[in-house]
Amino acid sequence: MREKAKGLIRLRMVDFWHLPRLLFLTGLLQGDLCYGQRLVQIQEGPLYRVKGYPISISCDVSGFKGSPVQDFEFRVKKSNVDINIISTKDQDFAYAMYSKRVSEKEIEIERLSGSSVLLRIKTLLGGDAGDIFCQTPNTDGGYLGSYEAQSKLNVIEDTLKASYSGSSSQSLSEGDPLQLECQVSSETYQHTHLSVSWFLHSGADENPRPIITLDKDLTVKLGAGFEDRYHAGLISMDKVEDTTFRLKMLQVQQSDQGNIYCKAIEWIQDPDRSWTQIAHKTSTACNVEVKQIVAPDAGSFSVYMKASKGPLQVGDALDIHCSVKAQSLPGHLFSVTWLKNQKSVAQIGPSGMLTVFDSYKERENAAEMRAVKTSRTDYFLTIRSARAEDQGQYQCEVWQEDMNDDGTFRRIQKQLSSPETVSITAKESDLTLVMMMEDAVTEGDTLQVSCSVSGSKGPLSVSWQHKKDSGDSFSDVISLTHEGVMKDIGTKYQSRHVQTLQSPAGNFTLEIGASATSDRGEYRCIVSEWTIQSNGEMTKANTQSQQKAISVHSVESQMTVTLKSRTTNVPINSSVELLCIVKGPKVSLAVRWMFQPPNSTVQTNILSIRHTGEIAWGADRRNYQLSIQTQPSATHLLLIVPQASKQQEGQYHCQVDAYQNNVQKATKNSNLLAVTVQKPVSRMSLSKLKSRLETTVNTDAKFECSVLTTTTDTSRFTITWMIGSQMLLTMDLDAVVKFGPAAGLEMDQRIHMEVRQKQTFQLTVHQVRTSDSGQYRCEVEEWLQDPLGDWYSLKKMSGSTELVVKEKASDFRMNKADTQPKVKEGEQLVLNCSVDGIGSDSTLRYSLSWLFNRDQSPSVTLLTYSYDGRLMFNSHEFEGRLHFSSPAVGVFQLSIHRAIQEDRGRYYCQVNQYQLDCKGQWSSKASDKSGYTNVSVQLIENKLHVHKEDKSLNITNLQEGVTVSCIIDSRSSDVSVFEVTWSRGQRDERPILIFNASRDGTLHSAIDDKDLVFRRPSAMHYKLTVPNINPTDTGLYYCQVAEWIQTAANKWRRIGEDKSGELSVHVDTAESKKTDSFTMDRTEKYLNTKEGEQFELACSLNVEKEDPTHHYTLRWVFNSLESTNGITLLSYSYNGRLQYFTENKDRLRFSRLTSSTFNLVVLNSDTADSGSYQCRVEQWQLDCEGQWKLMAQAQSGSTNVTVRSIESKLHVKKENRMLNITDHQAGFTVDCDIDSQSSDKSTFEVTWFKVQEEGPVAIFTASRDGTLHSAISDKQLVFGRPLATHYKLTVQQIQPTDVGQYYCQVEEWLPTADNWRKFVSDKSGELSVHVHTEGDPEKQANPLGTALGITIPLICLLVLVVILFLRREHKRNCDLKKKKACLWAENNPLTPVPEEVSSPEADHS
Repeated sequence: MREKAKGLIRLRMVDFWHLPRLLFLTGLLQGDLCYGQRLVQIQEGPLYRVKGYPISISCDVSGFKGSPVQDFEFRVKKSNVDINIISTKDQDFAYAMYSKRVSEKEIEIERLSGSSVLLRIKTLLGGDAGDIFCQTPNTDGGYLGSYEAQSKLNVIEDTLKASYSGSSSQSLSEGDPLQLECQVSSETYQHTHLSVSWFLHSGADENPRPIITLDKDLTVKLGAGFEDRYHAGLISMDKVEDTTFRLKMLQVQQSDQGNIYCKAIEWIQDPDRSWTQIAHKTSTACNVEVKQIVAPDAGSFSVYMKASKGPLQVGDALDIHCSVKAQSLPGHLFSVTWLKNQKSVAQIGPSGMLTVFDSYKERENAAEMRAVKTSRTDYFLTIRSARAEDQGQYQCEVWQEDMNDDGTFRRIQKQLSSPETVSITAKESDLTLVMMMEDAVTEGDTLQVSCSVSGSKGPLSVSWQHKKDSGDSFSDVISLTHEGVMKDIGTKYQSRHVQTLQSPAGNFTLEIGASATSDRGEYRCIVSEWTIQSNGEMTKANTQSQQKAISVHSVESQMTVTLKSRTTNVPINSSVELLCIVKGPKVSLAVRWMFQPPNSTVQTNILSIRHTGEIAWGADRRNYQLSIQTQPSATHLLLIVPQASKQQEGQYHCQVDAYQNNVQKATKNSNLLAVTVQKPVSRMSLSKLKSRLETTVNTDAKFECSVLTTTTDTSRFTITWMIGSQMLLTMDLDAVVKFGPAAGLEMDQRIHMEVRQKQTFQLTVHQVRTSDSGQYRCEVEEWLQDPLGDWYSLKKMSGSTELVVKEKASDFRMNKADTQPKVKEGEQLVLNCSVDGIGSDSTLRYSLSWLFNRDQSPSVTLLTYSYDGRLMFNSHEFEGRLHFSSPAVGVFQLSIHRAIQEDRGRYYCQVNQYQLDCKGQWSSKASDKSGYTNVSVQLIENKLHVHKEDKSLNITNLQEGVTVSCIIDSRSSDVSVFEVTWSRGQRDERPILIFNASRDGTLHSAIDDKDLVFRRPSAMHYKLTVPNINPTDTGLYYCQVAEWIQTAANKWRRIGEDKSGELSVHVDTAESKKTDSFTMDRTEKYLNTKEGEQFELACSLNVEKEDPTHHYTLRWVFNSLESTNGITLLSYSYNGRLQYFTENKDRLRFSRLTSSTFNLVVLNSDTADSGSYQCRVEQWQLDCEGQWKLMAQAQSGSTNVTVRSIESKLHVKKENRMLNITDHQAGFTVDCDIDSQSSDKSTFEVTWFKVQEEGPVAIFTASRDGTLHSAISDKQLVFGRPLATHYKLTVQQIQPTDVGQYYCQVEEWLPTADNWRKFVSDKSGELSVHVHTEGDPEKQANPLGTALGITIPLICLLVLVVILFLRREHKRNCDLKKKKACLWAENNPLTPVPEEVSSPEADHS
């Protein structure tokens, strides 16, 4: 560690000594380095090397002294941080990220000599890139020369590819041709060269042998043993197009057997002009088998044929090799014919003449086919681009011929080769695609997508497509034909910079300039391969596609705005520095500095910087300074407040807009930063006032308030005199006195204040009265002036004195005795209040207030009686039941009629005594209150009793009627009233109501098929007669009586209820004895539904035998959860009459599906519909006499229905936004988005509010019925509803008064059984609107306008001051003449504020 530290110290010393020796070294550096001057040299950069491959970097030192073996240290510098790699001296030199690789010999130093080394990295990583430093520790005894050198190392991706696309094995005979192809490509952006070599690895070879190499400079190099065959043209290597390297061996030999593969090497030229291998790739191998050919017998010959090894595809080359092997045939001549399916294709005669047969002539003329004799024994037929029709069975037919004397030839013997079948299939392309692109780009940058293509055989075309979201379909972007023509630009890209390019390696690139966020999504690359048909036309042979997603980040998402400061809490007159840091993409910025005072929602603009560079000040620029500094990663804007004042205390933030090509792309607000400006500590102190001052009526009372010490000599004071909690008078900083509410219309003539000495303030009250008694408080507030010239409050102190004004004691007193009266409910309550000790003084009068409280609640004033005879009732609770009287002076009486339970509590009266003075004014002399009257109200005892006698009645005559009597034996009160209800039921079932006589005398019958007769023979005797009895009237009858008493206006209380005995009625007829011919399901059922939905009730009859003479009467009965009696909803008679008995009949839907099935549907259900439902059915039949007779009756089981309340789901979008408006002709819109609602049937009522000082004020309402109401008459508000759940309100023609916060409130209404009900409400977020009224730079730049704008107001102000001074002098002279008291402060007259500007409370003229 010490040696490391010393190394750092030495480096710093070198840097230190370089400065004073700069001029001297400049001269030395112009020539060669002298002996003894150390020089470290590293391999010159920049160096580009491929990740994953080894690398070596040389470094040597010269001109050194000391040991001949020098030590070396290597470091890499990244982001201004030095990281140790390896050292020859220190084994622990490497940092953690390199220590493991050094210990494993992955990184090492190879020493070439004592002064030269190589840094070797066996496997290069991407993190190894950076500035490589080579340093030699000093061994010279002094510092002279350079001790380190650096070189830039760039690590690039490995894009080299090498692939063999043919068959994995081939079987050949000696002399057969062999052709292999290798695809080699690289996508490296740097300029590199490629070399390609073919290798043969046979079983007898330890190492592969090179066959032929096409070097990086396009020169050919041959492997050992292949030179002669290359020079004879039997071996060649061709580069086809850009990426295909083809090996041809026309005649293979036995030594060519083995694995043949290709190897590609990528080279780059370093700055020292040397070429360095940076990558290499090896393809897969093809196993080649070479069979030996056996020679024929003497005097004969044999024919061998070899066709191209498959599989062959359309477009491949087809080679058919015919070889003739002859033995002892001197001077032999042969003619060779190629046959396909026993038909001649081509022939080479004994003289070497070529003959082509049939359709092959055209192909031979088009150079598609050729036949050649390459040697005395070898004949080749080549079809360059095979077609599907070229497949079949091929043979070679060979004739031995001799030449006659006349030059003709005669055939001697013939041999045929073995047939060989050639198969040609449709071409299978090796076309493969790989898409390369960045995962994300920033809006405005160029979006680039690359499609790497390999394995192509022909020309290529590309089409680019794009889709934004996964659910969308792809749309066209642009296409590039196989001829290199761009076309088919998509509709939305017509006006944009879009292009697609093809690299020499065949790869395609799509470029979209100035990308937008809508360009995000998936891109598809569709590449098609084309081939040439026999007729010369191009056809699409194969198509491949790849797709990949890319994100386009908006400028706003990449931007951050931060506001910082180290001076957020400073004293007045100190400096404040605010630093706004903007980070994000390189775009044009517009910046606004905003300020918001404490306890205010209004924001003001200090200054604005447009994106074009102009600056507009919204505040006085003399109070601020601005500094802007642009850095590579951020922009710093510094706002300085040189001398802070209290006006500049508040919250600051900066608003930043981002622009690209003059188009706004984003808006960002910084955090709010609060700046506190502290006031100095006050040193003010006051003199102590007397705690109590006693005096008598009509004397003068004086109070003095003195300031003993002040904070500064420039301090000023405001003085306020208070009496109790009300202000008597105040003097401001300019010594102007104003009277407060406590001065009244008379007292301001009797008080004045003057300043004695410098800081002593005296208040005088002349001719005091008893009403002047109270606590007088002097409040002194110290003020200082800030740097902007404004006065600010520093401290407030106060002192108080109690003034007691005495006069002759009064003998006025009240009766203090407490009473405990009791009164019965409904009777009259009388309260008394009297004054004791009243004399015969006619100048005395009394005012009274009667008060009442109940159960410790605050007292409530029932009435007020004034001394001038005015009487005022104040309680609505006792309205109409109070009676006040005053039978004598000082005696008061209050009567409460019809006492109720709520009248219990404590009553008392407060009396004030008034006396008429010599000026004819009434003044309060004394006051007192009475004792308490604690009233208790006894409720009426329930004494209701209904006569109870059970009776039974059998009826055989249907013409008779049944009378149900209801006799009340006793009642609770003589003033009570009754409500009587008759019900009828059966055994084991709930009764149903049949008749009701309300307490107000109204009658209601629940039976529609007969007229019930009601009578009331006496006040406590009720009768109900059921005429024309039929079997359906069988049942138990009784009456129920409820007793009510009226407690107050429109208020009733039920005292009690009782029921009578039961009258059991049985109608005995012949028909009633018949057995029932139908039954009903008595099972109890349960049904759950939701409020607002409908539910259905079914009533089915089980009829044993259908009879068309039978008809049915049905009655649907409902029992609520709280009721014991059933309520008939509807009845359906046998004669087809349908009658409803409920107010909600519009919600009932009755239907008869079949003769024995009845349905009832209840629409728009309500929670009040919860309960049990039952249908009761009667069967009727028409007899021979035309009379309807009851045959049978039954009832269903109960259906218990539960209606659940709707869950509240209303939610209004809450997003607080801020809007700054400079164009007064513009408007702004307050949106109201409803995210969710409770029911599909609900409607909305939307109200917009504006927040003011007194609270939110409604400005516009859109009612649920569609009517609109505006509360602003001087401005047009535009309402819009683009969607069912989206409301808009636009405020047009903006004015400064429109500043504030706006929001909307939504009320959700649901339909009920017979009306609408307000279900729930919710409010939106707030829109803060700020209207700029200043900041026009053209107007501010006009010096004449500025001068006039300052001069004219000053002239007007001067004229106003002169007028006020003359009026004050005139007023003063008038006041002196009237001998009224004047107020003086430091020998300057303090005139009260003139009437034109004074408040109504201060008017005392």
